[in-house]
Amino acid sequence: MATLPRRPAALLAAGLALLSTLAGCATATTVTAATTATATTSAANARPPATAIPSPAAPTSKAPTLTNTGTTWPKIVGSLTTYGQWLLANPNPALAAAITVPGCAADNALTAELQARVNNGTYVQPAAPILVSISGPTGSIGGQVIVDIRAVRGAEPVYYHTRPRSTTHVVSDRPALPPTDLSLTLIRGSDSRWRLCTASSDQNPDTEALTSLL
Repeated sequence: MATLPRRPAALLAAGLALLSTLAGCATATTVTAATTATATTSAANARPPATAIPSPAAPTSKAPTLTNTGTTWPKIVGSLTTYGQWLLANPNPALAAAITVPGCAADNALTAELQARVNNGTYVQPAAPILVSISGPTGSIGGQVIVDIRAVRGAEPVYYHTRPRSTTHVVSDRPALPPTDLSLTLIRGSDSRWRLCTASSDQNPDTEALTSLL
């Protein structure tokens, strides 16, 4: 009897081996894709490193008492500027509303400077302005007035905090204010206290000048 050729059996074995190899490749590809997807998702959900937000330093002195009611303009303007200078020495933008009307140009300018000083760790050693002249309305007045003043102030050194309650050498100076005529717009709040809304000079009427006065 003739012996049948073994070729079909060999072909069948080769085919099974090929299928096994392809199945292994598919499995490996699936695992790789899943791993890549997991890594991509983890990277997308990763949180950026936290950035420390500077906080105002503790005040080195007690805030001056405000005297900003009534119509005694020299006393009112003097009290507002004294408090403003205390803020420059103890920067805290949250306290600006004690002397400025939120949303007004004076408030925006003062808050911005105080926040900048908190951010860079600096504070001002203020030089009290001299109010050469002050004139305001008399008699019956409404809730908004304009008070005209003439003021002059010396240069003010700026210090840098290296750690709480410590200082280094002067890092800069706030320029002196030469004799300057300023118009201050004051608004009286529901608490009967006057606060600054704008401060402008004849030389630069479109520039907010409160921080220059302080």
